[in-house]
Amino acid sequence: MFKAGSKLFLGLTGFSALNLIAYIVFVERLALGGVALSMVFAAFVGLSAVVLITNEGDSETQPRDAALTRTSMWPLVTVVGVVLLILGLVVAQIYFILGIVVVLAALTEWLVLSWSESASDDVAHNESARHRLLHPIEFPVIATLGLGVIIFSFSRIMLAISKSAGAVVFMVVATLVLLVGTWFALRPALKTALVSGICVIGAVGIVAGGIGGTGAGLRTDLAEAAAEGHYTHRECGEKKSKYFDKKAMKTLSLRSNAAAIIELRDGKLSAVVNGFATPQRSVTAARGNPVTFIFRNFDSAERRMVASLGSAMPAGTAEAGDDEHSDKNETCTQLIPQGAEQGLTITYNKPSIAQDMPLTLTVPGLPGQSIEVVVP
Repeated sequence: MFKAGSKLFLGLTGFSALNLIAYIVFVERLALGGVALSMVFAAFVGLSAVVLITNEGDSETQPRDAALTRTSMWPLVTVVGVVLLILGLVVAQIYFILGIVVVLAALTEWLVLSWSESASDDVAHNESARHRLLHPIEFPVIATLGLGVIIFSFSRIMLAISKSAGAVVFMVVATLVLLVGTWFALRPALKTALVSGICVIGAVGIVAGGIGGTGAGLRTDLAEAAAEGHYTHRECGEKKSKYFDKKAMKTLSLRSNAAAIIELRDGKLSAVVNGFATPQRSVTAARGNPVTFIFRNFDSAERRMVASLGSAMPAGTAEAGDDEHSDKNETCTQLIPQGAEQGLTITYNKPSIAQDMPLTLTVPGLPGQSIEVVVP
């Protein structure tokens, strides 16, 4: 007769074989997924053979006391994790990572459970041994996951309702939490079942509200902002942008390691560069590394600095213009008033000679005023 471990590995072997056959028949014969599934199948065949040959490492002939063992869900959870692993090899990486987490957690729980059942002949002592070993790990993990679900659900509620209603809901929920927590603190003799029931009802209510908020979607203004990309692109014209220039920053918290300070005085643009006593009309920027320019506006009108990025969009930089909203390869600061300053970080991935257009720093509305950027 096969033992429990042998049945598990033989079942996993058969399941992986079925997945491999289905993938070859319905998806593609020669593909990375087929190779991965073949390797999974071969691994399970080897593990099954080892388990059968070693008789699961059990040299005892006496049957194990059934009173010391109990049913466990961890073999089933392990199988679910293996399924996620196989699914991740074919579909997406996130399933593979989730499968690794599930398999490692399930195998750990299964291993400790098996060890605790053979620790002594006392069921209560065995259960206590398992709790002492795993509770310091289980409780923080479960609390973190539960808190994450609550926070995410509450965020879906706040994003689905209006701003005014959101403020009211936030205050009401915070007040309820404070009152219930105070009640628990003043009445320590409350039954554990009552306290647990109140907490479960509150958590289920928030999760249900989060599900409803997700189904309802974002409120109108947020949906419009997401569809039009109000905050995902920069509008670098002379006029003030309704969204990009909203609440423009007027100062910097970090000014170190700036490549140059670009100043606008009396309608003229100049660059203050370390090592030069006089203002410059060109600056040198390193290639392939982030370069920061500080723009200071000393004119009475609100101005912004625009950086022309040439013909090649810098890879991996959020400062580049969005092609969906602009046909120019440029980035810019917000519109700032007199006496304010802002920083602009750019990555130049190609030298100046490789560009179809010159790399410049300009101010819209001031023709003829520009700073040349030289990238070796």
